[in-house]
Amino acid sequence: MKAWAYKDFKIGHLFSAQTGDTDLQQKDINGKGNYFINSGVEAQGIKGKTDRKAKVFNNNTITVDFWGNTYYRDFKYKMATHNHVFSLSGNVIKNRNVGLYLVSTMSFMRKLFSYNNMGTWSKIKEQYIHLPITKTGDIDFAYMESRIREMEESRIREMEAYIKVSGFDNCELTEEEKNAIDNMNNRKIIFKSFYVTDDKKKKRTNGIFDVNNAHNILQSSIVAGSGTIPYVTAGEGNNSVYAYISYDNNQIEKGNAIMIGGKTMVITYQAEDFFSNDSHNLVLYAKDNNLRKELIQLFMVATLNKSLKPIYSWGDSISKSKIVKDKLELPVTSTGSIDYQFMEIYIRAIEKLTIQKVKDWRDREITATKDIIKTDSEIISLQQHHILKQYDILEDNAPRMVAEDIFIYGSIPVDLPGIKCNELIDKKLNLILMYAISSGARQKTETAGKIALGIKESMLKDEQIAAYKSIKYLMFHYWSNPKAFQLTKEPKFVDKDHVPEDYLIRLEKDAVTFLLLEYTPLISADFGDVNILKTQRRGEIRYLPFVTTLESIKDE
Repeated sequence: MKAWAYKDFKIGHLFSAQTGDTDLQQKDINGKGNYFINSGVEAQGIKGKTDRKAKVFNNNTITVDFWGNTYYRDFKYKMATHNHVFSLSGNVIKNRNVGLYLVSTMSFMRKLFSYNNMGTWSKIKEQYIHLPITKTGDIDFAYMESRIREMEESRIREMEAYIKVSGFDNCELTEEEKNAIDNMNNRKIIFKSFYVTDDKKKKRTNGIFDVNNAHNILQSSIVAGSGTIPYVTAGEGNNSVYAYISYDNNQIEKGNAIMIGGKTMVITYQAEDFFSNDSHNLVLYAKDNNLRKELIQLFMVATLNKSLKPIYSWGDSISKSKIVKDKLELPVTSTGSIDYQFMEIYIRAIEKLTIQKVKDWRDREITATKDIIKTDSEIISLQQHHILKQYDILEDNAPRMVAEDIFIYGSIPVDLPGIKCNELIDKKLNLILMYAISSGARQKTETAGKIALGIKESMLKDEQIAAYKSIKYLMFHYWSNPKAFQLTKEPKFVDKDHVPEDYLIRLEKDAVTFLLLEYTPLISADFGDVNILKTQRRGEIRYLPFVTTLESIKDE
C-alpha cells in the first residue's frame, strides 16, 4: 500500500499542549501511582512511578521535551514542571499506530533543538510535519496504520534472526546466574571502594583505570557515513555514537574502553576503536587485564554511573584532574580481592532476562499480527500493545520533514525565515552574517580582512554547519551605516589552537571553535536599500552576530 500524496501540517494546528502542575522530582519516585515523565531519551523519559498528587495526563497522547524527543504514550502519566515537557493531544491521534506514525514524523526535532536552543511550545507549534493524504486531501489514517504494521512485522523478523545468531534461543538462567541475581537483590554482595585512577602528584598508583583526555574532532570537520569507525559524542542514546566516519587514524581512541562525556556525564562502553568529538571527554582503560572483559566493563559502567553522576553537573563538569579523587565500588570476595567472576555472571544473567522480555514481547506481537490481517483500507486499533516502539519512517517518495522558518540559537544564531531545510543542507543559499559592533571596535574589525569568530558550542547541528558554510557576505553595522563585504573564501572551522596568527579574533571568551571569515576590506558590496531593523535581533542577544538571508534585510 502506498500513500497517494503528502502534505505539510503545522504542529500547532493538529495538537494542543499542556504542561505539568507540580514540581515532581527524583525523590518522589516510590513505585506507586502513575508513571512520571521527564525529559531525555533514557527509558523514553520514564523515570518511575509516583503517587505524589499531581496532574494526570491521558493515555493516547504524545510527549515532547525541550530536546525535541517525542514519544507516544498509551498509559496515563504525570510530568515534571522544572524541565520543559509537553503533553500533546488532538483528534489526529486516532490510536496507537497513528500515534507511532506521528511521532516518527517529528523525529527531525531532535536535531532542531539543543541545550542552546530549547524547544519551547512557541517554537514547536510552528514546525511542520509531512503526512500522507487521500485523493480528497484528508489525512490518510489507513495508510499510516498499514505502514506501522509493515514495519512491526519487519522488526519481528529481524529480531528473530538476531536472537538466533546471538545464541539467546535459550534464556533460562543457570543456578549460578540465579544466585547472582538473588544475592544482589538481597544485598548479600560485599562491595569495596577503589580509586578510579592514579594520583601522580601524591604518587598513588592503586587506581583501577588509566584515564586520558580524548582527541577533539569537530563535528563540522567530519562527513557522516564516510567510513566505518564510530564517531562518539557525549550525547545520550545509541551508545553515544553520532555517525560512522573515516578520519585521521592518528586521532583514533583505542576500543575496549569506557568513555565519560566530559560535560554531560553520559558513560558508555566502547568495544571498538572510535573517534571522539571533544577533548573534554575522558577515556578509561582498565589497568588489570582481568577487568578488560566486555561483561565486566559493562558492570563498571553501572558502578561509575552510580558513583560519579551525583557528584558532577553541567556547571561543574568532570575532568582528568578532578577524577583522581573519585572512587567507585566493585564487588569483592571474602578475601577482599575483586570478584571478577561475579561481575561476569551477573551481567550475563541481566542480558538473558532482558532478551527474555524481548522474546515475550515478540510472541505477543506475532499473536497480535495474526489477528490483524485485514484489508489495508481498514483502520485497526492496537491499543492492547503496551511495549512501545518509535520508528523513523523513510518513505520512498516522501520529502524530508522540515520547518518553513529555521531559527537555531547559539553563539552565532541562525535565523532563516521562509527557508526549507533541504535548501540549506544542499548549500543552495547565499547567506549574510550580520555583525552589530560599536564604532570603537568597528574600524579595526572592518579593516582586518580576516576575522575569527568564536563559537562556544562543542557540537553544532547539521543545519548550523550548513548555514555557516553558506555565508557569502558579511555586514558590519551599529543599527545604521551598514557596510557589507563579499567573502573571498568559503568559511572554515578551526579549533582555538589553530587560529592563524593573521586573523583578528572576536568573541573569544569560552570559545572552543572559531569560524574563519576572509574578505577584501577595500571592496564593499552594494545591496541597495536595506532595513537592518527588519531582522536584527532584540534584547540581550542583539549584539550577537547572526546569519540570515539577503532577502530578509532588503527594504521593501
